[in-house]
Amino acid sequence: MYIKTLVFLSAAFFFTLTALAQTDDHSGHNHDAAHDFNCGKHDMTEKFFHENPGARKAAEEARLELEKHTAEYEESGSRSGQTLVVPVVFHIVHAGGVENISEAQVQSAIEVLNEDFSASNPELGEVQPAFQGVIGDVNIEFRRARKDPNGACTNGVVRTLSSLTFDGGFSLLNVSPQWPRNRYLNVYVCAEIEGNTAGFTLIPSSVNGSQGSAVDAIYITHSYVGRVGTSNQQRSHTLSHEVGHWINLEHLWGPTNNPGVASNCNFDDGVGDTPNTIGWTSCNLTGESCGTLDNAENIMEYSSCSKHFTAGQASRMRAALNSSIAQRNQLTTNSNLTFTGVNLPDEVCFADFVISGGGGAVCPGNEVTFNDISYNGVTSRSWSFEGGQPATSTAQNPTVTFSEPGNYSVTLTVSNPLGELTVTKNEIITVVPEGEMAIPFYENFESFSEILHLQENWVVANPDGDMTRQWEMANSVGFSNNRSVRVRGRFNANGAEEHLETPTIDLSSVSENAEFTFKYAHARRNSNSNDRLVVSVSRNCGSLWNSFVTITMNDLPTVSGNVPGEFVPSGPGDWEEVSVPNIISIMLNPEFKARFEFTSLAGNNIYIDDINIFDPLTVSTDDEFSMADGIKIYPNPTADQFTFEYQIAVPGRVTAEVIDISGRTLDALFSTERAAGKYIATYDVSHLAPGVYFVRLTANDQGAVKKLIVR
Repeated sequence: MYIKTLVFLSAAFFFTLTALAQTDDHSGHNHDAAHDFNCGKHDMTEKFFHENPGARKAAEEARLELEKHTAEYEESGSRSGQTLVVPVVFHIVHAGGVENISEAQVQSAIEVLNEDFSASNPELGEVQPAFQGVIGDVNIEFRRARKDPNGACTNGVVRTLSSLTFDGGFSLLNVSPQWPRNRYLNVYVCAEIEGNTAGFTLIPSSVNGSQGSAVDAIYITHSYVGRVGTSNQQRSHTLSHEVGHWINLEHLWGPTNNPGVASNCNFDDGVGDTPNTIGWTSCNLTGESCGTLDNAENIMEYSSCSKHFTAGQASRMRAALNSSIAQRNQLTTNSNLTFTGVNLPDEVCFADFVISGGGGAVCPGNEVTFNDISYNGVTSRSWSFEGGQPATSTAQNPTVTFSEPGNYSVTLTVSNPLGELTVTKNEIITVVPEGEMAIPFYENFESFSEILHLQENWVVANPDGDMTRQWEMANSVGFSNNRSVRVRGRFNANGAEEHLETPTIDLSSVSENAEFTFKYAHARRNSNSNDRLVVSVSRNCGSLWNSFVTITMNDLPTVSGNVPGEFVPSGPGDWEEVSVPNIISIMLNPEFKARFEFTSLAGNNIYIDDINIFDPLTVSTDDEFSMADGIKIYPNPTADQFTFEYQIAVPGRVTAEVIDISGRTLDALFSTERAAGKYIATYDVSHLAPGVYFVRLTANDQGAVKKLIVR
């Protein structure tokens, strides 16, 4: 075994400001900051053609057919017509991180799309005068689906937990199956896409036919979706750029991913009112790269000042949506709008709520904010909070205070003129007393019964809501004793997430930093294993959590090689110790809690043991001393007496005492000189009230503590 110390920056205490600097673009001119956007459309098209023999030829035939249709459409003068409505579904593939974007960010993405495709973007007044006259209203409206392919209620969002979020390519389809492309625009949101790509899709002719249908979607990283949350105003038009490709627009410099190449002047995007250009990654409003003024503010550029489509681009996109190529013309039919629910009256079809910050455990007097996530078309709400102040509310996201320890239920009724729904979550709020445990806090689980979640206010939670294998007692498996806690991740579904929370621990007596260590054991199952362990801490009884340590698959295994079967550590060498840093002054109060968060992703079992939280100025973890491994207390729990077994490596004065959770000495067991060796003695504790105590052993100015439970 060795100690694994992880150094990190906590979001609670550190932040970084990054400023955009001026850069030189490809023309040699100094302009505004370069956009960090990189579209993968061309590269992924080539990948698709390479993996699907015959697709390139079929795509060229479809392209010629679509170009003919587009020319006929434009000759007919059909440049606007009725508003075309496109149903949209967002597949959010995430690993529990920031890529699991909020409802507000999804809605922001829809709002930006509708501004860009209706020429109502508030920035249009800033477009350079030379292009004000060609700003195009595409007259397309995007609406989130209200019915899924099976006719069930939806809010147009599918959330899937998977490590494939870091792959970000066509593999996302394997974990969140595509909804029929002739009924929905599928948008896949993920953490990363290969090649540092912001997003990509394929134009209609490339995905025409059955082979293309299987991958026909938009793929985009979370930080380029909408203008709020993990994205921003500068990046907000990226999804519009990809939708432009999805309905047959090329980059202004032609069918490549690489702007700034002189030979791009030889290409064209097929649109008459977009001047030829080599393409821009910066906002150059005076560039004339191919002999005429460039339209750097066009949404199909890479610049940081995207604002508009042109009338020619609008006509080309509407032509594609009226074509049978890639079934685009089936999306906007009245029958499909009814099928997907987007032209039906708002019907409240789902009622639910979540707790802001994710925590359901609070200290007395702490505020809790509830967020209504019901849909669709909710116009009124009625909340009821058992044990809360206020006891009722009609707000969308009310804040409530709970004063007394206990478990409390919450009820929400949502409605509109067409109906109402009610949801009740029993005992969703746990108000825990402050300082349930004092330091030194040491837990090796030896005294626990078979049911972990009934022990001393430990909390076992299953945040993903699945019936999976949770944290449980592991008998006959421990670092130095016979028990630990584990998740049998070997048998969990991918993405299953399990939480284990300590009771509240009173750190108010710590003068500087508290020390926090624990031991764990884990094994990789195969090369695809991607399990993750996160240690979070709370300074307010679990109302809010901050992640302090994250151990990913590169560092998580404590044994070498793969263990295809169920992993069970065979001895101390299969364990590692982790030191959790930065338990600093802001955490030193009676409301401290720690949480172990394990996510199963094709991996194996994990075990936790020997959790130590203490003041290093007054007591040390018992693993640091030669005498510690020889300390045993039994029986434990006990009702009358216990046997104390310990071993001294170096002669000297040895002191033993029973202390309470505040550190006050209750019984001085002995203080005497001892020779090196093993000692066993029995002590009576029948006079102590039932509760949790500690036996503290000090030898040669070093100390160790063992927990003692009296019943």
